[in-house]
Amino acid sequence: MAVDLDKIKRSFFERVQEEFFRYVQNEIPIRLIYVKEMRLVDRAFIQQHYLSRIEMMENDNITKEFIEYTSKNTVRMQGLVRKVVKYGILSHRWLPEGEPTVEEMLNGTTADTPGYRKLRKLCEVAGREFVWSDTCCIDKRSSSELDESIRSMYKWYRNSAVCVVYLAQTVRLEDMAKDEWFRRGWTLQELLAPAVVKFYDRNWRPLVKDAVNDKDERRILQPLVSATGCPEHDLRRFSPGPYAVDERMSWAARRVTTRAEDMAYSLMGIFDVTIQPAYGEGGERAFCRLVEAIMISGGSSSVLNWAGMAAESHNSNALPSSPSCYARQPQQTGKSTTGWLQSTEGLDMAMTSRGLRLKLLILPMIITKHTMDSSSCQLTLSATVQPFDRDVGNITVRVLGLRELANFELALGVFNYVPEDELGHPALRHISAAYLLCKKTPITHQLQQVSVSEGRSVIAQTTKLTEYGWNKLSTSKAIHFTLRSVDPDHGAMLVDKSRLVMVYI
Repeated sequence: MAVDLDKIKRSFFERVQEEFFRYVQNEIPIRLIYVKEMRLVDRAFIQQHYLSRIEMMENDNITKEFIEYTSKNTVRMQGLVRKVVKYGILSHRWLPEGEPTVEEMLNGTTADTPGYRKLRKLCEVAGREFVWSDTCCIDKRSSSELDESIRSMYKWYRNSAVCVVYLAQTVRLEDMAKDEWFRRGWTLQELLAPAVVKFYDRNWRPLVKDAVNDKDERRILQPLVSATGCPEHDLRRFSPGPYAVDERMSWAARRVTTRAEDMAYSLMGIFDVTIQPAYGEGGERAFCRLVEAIMISGGSSSVLNWAGMAAESHNSNALPSSPSCYARQPQQTGKSTTGWLQSTEGLDMAMTSRGLRLKLLILPMIITKHTMDSSSCQLTLSATVQPFDRDVGNITVRVLGLRELANFELALGVFNYVPEDELGHPALRHISAAYLLCKKTPITHQLQQVSVSEGRSVIAQTTKLTEYGWNKLSTSKAIHFTLRSVDPDHGAMLVDKSRLVMVYI
């Protein structure tokens, strides 16, 4: 039976056109600068501008095999549209004043300020019909538009044809790490999200000449690794998601934002989660909501690998106060912890009124030595049960804010254990990561339970109630320990299932 190729092509390009409409209305910025006229245009204008080019694709010499190959994958369909709908995007450090605003662009009242000249240079070097800048393409008077823009920022940078990075303090490639751009919160995702990035110095000269994409250039990749702490493979082809959380948070640990809440909002795209922007809630509350979203989304144990003081604004001691809590510990520097730190399966974590609920593998510890100062206590700990007493050795940890040691039981709560096998037994890896937990020595209370029955005597019964419950202590560094008898590459030590305890921290 003969194949009607024209019919197949018509059906295929109807789907391409549907994808084009969806893409323009959902995947690109709300408004762009039309470079030819230096004015702001909306998605309706962009759709009309590119529609004829999409329609002309039907006349291309396209084979049945290409149609079948492309139709099977939404990403391939989107790729066809992205080849047509292109825009450049700016990543930069805002000037103290003189940046063009959305009102000025809409009214045509822009002045010849340094900010407007920067915008003109963007249009010149991007080489695209449309460009986007956060200075004048977001109407911050509209709360709904601001909300959508914050949530979509990562996506908009990812879908750009080229991201132009303007380093206003840089003259030479060797000096780029000193630029303020590398210390700002939003610029982290602006570096990771785009597929194509071009760096320009303060005079708008390319830092790497004759390069289409600086992410593919060895001359700039190593300085970028040094300046950001991001591994080369993440700089080149970043994949967002709620995993390797400790490592990714460490990239943002020393960055700052003008608005405290933006430290959390600027990381949503990197972890592929979304939270409602709420300016005024404070940076700590915003960050706690971000971490909660990451916990629920992936359950990666790497989200638990932090140190320092817990957030004061939350009832759980398992939530850090800021990305700085994930700053690389000395023993971790230069290597990714992702391979050994997170469970192959996500942990079952849930936030409750009693704190974060999860199962930890409990290893009882005793204090063999301690010293105290005005703000912390340094403890040397040893396991109390076999074979951990021999296999783990002594662990030294500095506890923040601890004043009282009497009547406390201590334990390590391991969170990167291997989940239970068919018989319900968990296992410890060669390198384990844990929280330091404490609880008061159980105290038994005598409670009188009284029941009253009409027409009868009062009956009193005495019962015993024991108070217990593990609490997380704040430590200056993350706690990692090695099991000497376990093979570093493939080994694990089975542990009795009774040591796996549901806790609320």
